[in-house]
Amino acid sequence: MFVDDDSGYLAWIDRHPDGFVLNTYRNPAARYLMLHRSTCRTISGTPAGGSHWTLDYSKICGRRRDLEQLVLERLGAVVHPCRLCLPG
Repeated sequence: MFVDDDSGYLAWIDRHPDGFVLNTYRNPAARYLMLHRSTCRTISGTPAGGSHWTLDYSKICGRRRDLEQLVLERLGAVVHPCRLCLPG
């Protein structure tokens, strides 16, 4: 989980091109749980809405099934796949 650590987060996605990123509020909440591939353009490069990736939002990184299980166990919720990198 990356909070206030853009350099660590960006290094993780560079090292794990086959990984997944759960984008959520700074304190994870069931109302916003967006799942992305680590290569998704909306969660890498230069932030569109500001200058930081992990200031207002946290990034939880790992394998897809692990992230989905974590959300189910801790929040009793399901993730929402990104429409750009994980189209249904």
